[in-house]
Amino acid sequence: MLPACPVDPLHTRTHGARMNTLTRIALLGDVASIRQGHPFRGAIAAVPEGPVQVIQLKNLALDGLQERDHLLRTALRARKPPDWVQDQDVLIAGRGNHPLAMLLHNPPESTVCSPHLYVLRVCTPDLLPAFLAWQLNQRAAQTYLRQQAAGSRQQSLRKTAVAQLPVHVPPVAQQRRIVGIASAAQAEQRCLEALIHIRQQEIAVVAEQVLQGSGA
Repeated sequence: MLPACPVDPLHTRTHGARMNTLTRIALLGDVASIRQGHPFRGAIAAVPEGPVQVIQLKNLALDGLQERDHLLRTALRARKPPDWVQDQDVLIAGRGNHPLAMLLHNPPESTVCSPHLYVLRVCTPDLLPAFLAWQLNQRAAQTYLRQQAAGSRQQSLRKTAVAQLPVHVPPVAQQRRIVGIASAAQAEQRCLEALIHIRQQEIAVVAEQVLQGSGA
């Protein structure tokens, strides 16, 4: 736990005002290219030995790509080479009630996304992809995306709505600090969850012994 430090309110207000003057606000479509996942027609056919892997909605998580070694495999019959995902792409769910965003780290080769995902590729040097992914998962962006979602049964986001999302671009040094703090918080959460799981297992063993009459 970080030690509590005294805060000078005047310094905080002045520092915050100074940082705000250095932060520019842009539309997401102006700082990143936005495209939908591969245009599969209908259900994606599973081909166990297929050369292409597909990232689906279920593979998105705040802490990275889930089941990266067991992604759906398929085969494509495209006339032109598909748009493979790349390292540092930001994926965002375009369908569902929770428009989660995720940063890609070294994705497997020959991998595409399902059409229910948008692929964002930062195209300006003063915006870190990791910071963009973090910002998209914050309350303001999530509220905007949910409000823009259309459809009563299955909410879906239009590309034009995603492109109009306001994005804050503070100095790169500040972005790095925020990303570092967020990464540390995620690591701490994973550690705590692991400890809780171990403790639950210990309690289950003790409970089984007691209830069987063998004692602890």
